Amino acid sequence: MKTLIEKYTTNFKKELRGKLEALPPKARLGIVLTAFAAFASLCLYMTVTAIAGFGKGNGAMEIRHIEKLDLPMQESMNLYNNVYGKGTEEE
Repeated sequence: MKTLIEKYTTNFKKELRGKLEALPPKARLGIVLTAFAAFASLCLYMTVTAIAGFGKGNGAMEIRHIEKLDLPMQESMNLYNNVYGKGTEEE
């Protein structure tokens, strides 16, 4: 599967490089600048909308603490606790 993906990406890169090398330098520069402008504008849009929407929730933020998970005790853990203790100060 990995070799198949590498094969397709290699072929895609070769085709794209061939098409871009066939373009004149000014056209290549135009494509690169257009792609950069689209990327930059989308980044700015996402940043501005994230900042504008910060703190606008449906209600107050609720903080819950992590509760202790009760797991069944295994025999190997019982042997460990018998030899080394449970790791508490009370022992």
